[in-house]
Amino acid sequence: MSRNIQKEKEWAKAKYTRILGDIDKELAEQLKLKLKKEGKSIASWITDNAKKYLEKN
Repeated sequence: MSRNIQKEKEWAKAKYTRILGDIDKELAEQLKLKLKKEGKSIASWITDNAKKYLEKN
């Protein structure tokens, strides 16, 4: 059974939004290394921190 890429794109577009930003390169590298050691993705880190931020405000 082949994948329906168009259907997958539509599903992802309905479920997620892309957040982009530029940060200092050294800071980004440190963050990526620490998250890799913890076995976390940047997306999961953003999600966790967004939830915490929204709950306290």
